[in-house]
Amino acid sequence: MSIAVDLLKAQRIGIRDFKEHVSTKLLDNLLVITDRGNPVSVNLPYSDVLELMDIIDELSDVETISTIAVGREQIREGAEGVPVANLFDRIRSKR
Repeated sequence: MSIAVDLLKAQRIGIRDFKEHVSTKLLDNLLVITDRGNPVSVNLPYSDVLELMDIIDELSDVETISTIAVGREQIREGAEGVPVANLFDRIRSKR
């Protein structure tokens, strides 16, 4: 959940300050926009939005959801996982 952690740690700026000082440099960062201290909007860099859209697409896929459910059940039953580094090595070797 690094996205949620990043959101909690994001710089905050009041909506008035945002309107007065908006710039492309400011827009390159994760930014929580507040109105009287209450979060009202979030500015995400374009690359982060694309990544979130990919995640949403993957989680909308019935086959992916089924695979995740099977994996969770196997973990509950005590199956051992595969280290991520090994998984990436396998993916790279197939390319």
